[in-house]
Parts: sequence; C-alpha cells; structure tokens
Amino acid sequence: MIDWKWTEVDILESQGKWNETKSYLIKYWRQNPKDLKTVIRLGFFCWYVLVEEGPLEIKNVDFDELESLLNEVTHFGLANFMTSKDFLWCFGYMISMFPYHFGDYEHWEEKGISMLKRAYELCPDEPVYKYSYLGSFPNTYGKLKDELQQVQTVLEDRFTGEGVLSVYFKSVWCNELN
Repeated sequence: MIDWKWTEVDILESQGKWNETKSYLIKYWRQNPKDLKTVIRLGFFCWYVLVEEGPLEIKNVDFDELESLLNEVTHFGLANFMTSKDFLWCFGYMISMFPYHFGDYEHWEEKGISMLKRAYELCPDEPVYKYSYLGSFPNTYGKLKDELQQVQTVLEDRFTGEGVLSVYFKSVWCNELN
C-alpha cells in the first residue's frame, strides 16, 4: 500500500485550508499526471470535501468545481491505473460509498464494487482490501468482526500521515468496532 504521508498536503488539509489544498494538488497533478499517489490524494480530497461538507460545515469552496474535478481525475484514473490495486481500492471505496457523485447511481455503485473486488483479488491477504470489498455488500454491518479486527491491527501502518485520507480511514474503522 502507498505511503499516504505528504507533509505539505497533510498540513494544509489538517488546517482546513481546502482551496489551498485543491490548488496545490491540481498543480502537482498537472506537472506529474502519471503519479498514482497524486491521483488518489486529489480524488480522495475532492470526494472527502464533497461528502463531509455538511458535517464539517465547509464553506467558501466551489463544490461544483470539486465535483467536476473528481469526475476528471476519476476518468483519468480509470484510463491509466486499472491495474493498480491502490487505485482500484481507494476509488472503488469512494464510488461504492457515494456513487451519485460519479454519475448514474446503479452503474457507478456496481463499478465501485467491481473495483473493490479486483483489488481484493489482486491482493487477497491485504486486510484493508478484503474488508472494503466484503463490507460493500448489503447486510454485512457487524458481521465482519474478524476482518475488521485484522484491519485495525494494520491501520497505523497503512495510513501514515495526518491528511484527510489517513485520518478518515483510521477514524471510520476504529469507530466501527466500538
């Protein structure tokens, strides 16, 4: 799994400097379009701000631009990184959780789950991929305790850094066991 730590981005995100983070990531992506970590961090950033807008009371952000950027980076990733387990897992997770941010709900929900499945097939011993895939099915909440405990043993190792991607997954999966 990718080392998610990225000091400059982590600092901006942890300070809630959403527009500055977006500008930094876009600039870096335009200069390094084939950098997988940048594609994933940019996509996750857009998704996170869109999904958490209400709970975090995010203001002064152009959400239409973020939605458009999320679509652009998603389609770029689909065209260039469909053999990358990290891309398949992260975008599969985002798509399966909130498919309406990507287009037709049923089409994208199915696509997200198929991406999670492929990441799991490529790396069946990775607890994060396994739990994400198995958890994408209906009525699995609370039934994957063994898998969730395996994820929790690797959380700190897999999700280094203080950016929203690392903080999100550590908090979501720590809270699920409680």
